[in-house]
Amino acid sequence: MRLVLLLSALAAPAVAAAAPIAPGWHRIAIPATGSYADRYVPASLDQSGAAPLVLFFHGSGGSPTAYRSFVQGAAEAAKCVALLPKSEGFGWGTAEDATTVAESLRLAGEELTIDAQRTAVAGHSAGGAYAYLLAYTTVSRFSGVFSLGARDYPVAAVADLAYTAPIRMYYGTQDPNYTGGSYAALVAQWQRLGVPWEADLQPGYGHNSWPDASLDDGFRFLVAQRYPAASGCVPSDTRLCLNGGRYAVEVAWRDFQGVAGQGRVVPGAAADSGLFWFFGPQNWELLVKVLDGCAVNDHVWVFAAATTTVEHTLVVTDTMTGATARYTNPAGRPAPAITDTLAFAACP
Repeated sequence: MRLVLLLSALAAPAVAAAAPIAPGWHRIAIPATGSYADRYVPASLDQSGAAPLVLFFHGSGGSPTAYRSFVQGAAEAAKCVALLPKSEGFGWGTAEDATTVAESLRLAGEELTIDAQRTAVAGHSAGGAYAYLLAYTTVSRFSGVFSLGARDYPVAAVADLAYTAPIRMYYGTQDPNYTGGSYAALVAQWQRLGVPWEADLQPGYGHNSWPDASLDDGFRFLVAQRYPAASGCVPSDTRLCLNGGRYAVEVAWRDFQGVAGQGRVVPGAAADSGLFWFFGPQNWELLVKVLDGCAVNDHVWVFAAATTTVEHTLVVTDTMTGATARYTNPAGRPAPAITDTLAFAACP
């Protein structure tokens, strides 16, 4: 499975809906990729506050429709919004998939107030593997992970140094991914990485089946997890603190051989702007500015310019609210300039 760093609206500034959303299923079109996502709002959801959300990925060759009946009951039991995007192809992991996921979250956030600290990820089979790969190999700020019958894929290190999302794994004992060693391999991997984990093993079930209670319990597990609130920007060799130290700026890259790393800060950053290098301290790759545009349009702006075709994801975090703005450039494309004048609705 080829993983592309997630460009997401996971913790974008939430805007409360003008009126409660009617419970039930709704299809969200994703014009950027020609795909879609199915969103479920349970009748049990209290819409007076920020709603927890579970992003659920279907298995290889599947679709959100095939999982609706299972996910609906679990979302009702856990009192959370469920969001089911459709992959580009047979499985998951392309740049288009990353865009679909990002747009699904962004568009859902335009209709509902989503709790950025309780936005979790789940999935079945290949979707379950994609869920834990996103949670651990990118800084996506997911609060928890729930996988069903997932195959094992290697994770060298947890990318998010601020938080390690707990994972719950479901397997039927007749699932080839259980009998073939994926469960045991993942347990060993999580123990090596220090990932909190728990398991639900059900005798007699196969790869595509599970008790209703297992899905309900998995969703309740996710809703119980919480990504920690931001506590202020602490500068480091991989983190810029801009605009009065309120905004933390970080960048992750992946070269054409698949080697990944974190952008390094060039010493001497100004109050509102700074530079990153990827491969050598004398070879600067990315300029970033976080600007106070409150007097112009009541927003804080993010501008950036990169001189690279390397895949990279720029993340700017408002450490006061936890909101993030994310920008991804896929491998092989000359990075375009970023002039986001609506990045943060953070003005007094």
